[in-house]
Amino acid sequence: MREVDIPRYIDAQPQFFWWELDEFALAIGLMGVGMLTETLTIMFFVIVVVSAWMKRFKSNNLDGAIIHIAYKAGLLPLNRAYKDGLAVEFFA
Repeated sequence: MREVDIPRYIDAQPQFFWWELDEFALAIGLMGVGMLTETLTIMFFVIVVVSAWMKRFKSNNLDGAIIHIAYKAGLLPLNRAYKDGLAVEFFA
């Protein structure tokens, strides 16, 4: 039988360096905007400020708050049965 590492926090997001996945995706997106607009130096400071704000936001709210905000904005589907996150009433 081989030994398997069990994660300490099952719901924890994957990490890249010191960022979690959502913070890293935001940083990469802002870096892409900086490359397209040729303002990469300015965008570096924006990335530092936005990632610090996001880390503070995530530590002050419940786990999954950003995903719930994405559901409410209609960016993510709720599940397989209900695709629209903006719907208030559901009829099966």
